[in-house]
Amino acid sequence: MLNALLTLAKNPAPEARCRLLQRVADLFLDRVGQHTPAELELYCDIIMRLLDGSNAEERARLSRRMAPWEDTPNAIAYRLASDHIEIATPMLEMSPSLSERDLLKLARRMPQSHLVAMARRAEMPGRVADTLVEKGGTMVWRTIAGNTRCPLSDWALRTLAKRALSDAPLRDTISERHDLTPLICEWLIPHVNAHTRVRLEAVRAGTDPSDIVTPDRVRQELRQRHNVFLETSGVDDLWKLVEAGTYRLGAMILVVLLEGRVNDALQLIARAANTPVKTVQTAIFQAGVDELIALCLRADLGDQVFLALAHLRCRNLRLPESQATRWLEAFRKQRTAASAAAARSAADPEAPAAN
Repeated sequence: MLNALLTLAKNPAPEARCRLLQRVADLFLDRVGQHTPAELELYCDIIMRLLDGSNAEERARLSRRMAPWEDTPNAIAYRLASDHIEIATPMLEMSPSLSERDLLKLARRMPQSHLVAMARRAEMPGRVADTLVEKGGTMVWRTIAGNTRCPLSDWALRTLAKRALSDAPLRDTISERHDLTPLICEWLIPHVNAHTRVRLEAVRAGTDPSDIVTPDRVRQELRQRHNVFLETSGVDDLWKLVEAGTYRLGAMILVVLLEGRVNDALQLIARAANTPVKTVQTAIFQAGVDELIALCLRADLGDQVFLALAHLRCRNLRLPESQATRWLEAFRKQRTAASAAAARSAADPEAPAAN
């Protein structure tokens, strides 16, 4: 069968060669993962011969079909990845057949459009990511910064952060990453909006990345996954999502604060702490900071929510907002002490409580 197809490949008619190309691809994909090395070599030989006489539309179709498979011969993957951007994109974005060496060669010699496609890869060696940052332009930087599936080296993150200082879209994108260092957060904080600053301050303070919330992303998920629109949803609707475990309380509080719904945020906290809304309001805006800390501990709120409330307090009392990060240190110390006391109590229920 394959030898017969190889004979047909000598037919120079463009239409015949295009049909033959897809037919060979059909045969390859029907048994993908089961081919012998000899068969793979023969498929590669046939397809490479057919590619040169095929039009762009057929090459793009072949690229889409063969890109996901590890068995796709490397020569075919590299040939298609080097083609026009509409043909190369599937291979550059996902082909596991492209080696680190291949990707480095492509990153160093292909135009920016190809580098943008490569920057969307879920799995990318660190050297390749560094090369994309080095050789890429604005769109490459924005794309790779937004690719949170791709880990970036400290050098790449620092380079992107420096460029982000004069590029607002890049700044917004990189600020959502969970692998930023405290130093990078320090650079970005003076240049971002209030809600992003709260996230970055939490990262800078060493908060567990899994506890960091991106309110914009939660808001999008509410619409797309749960058909919940904040414009028409009251506190009762949002509290039901918290009680059901769909979203954590902290995420919901941050989302409504992003919407400017401070009173709704206070009501959510009051329900979690089982205390009147007036008490919550007093703790945040009027009483000493120890009452705010005690309230957040009682409601089991995390660093990011505490910082958001601390910033509200600073603005209301006309205090420097840098005070919020100092209060965070006190909050974390009291939380640690409370956790230690709870652990001692669990180990020895009859032991007297610490003063």
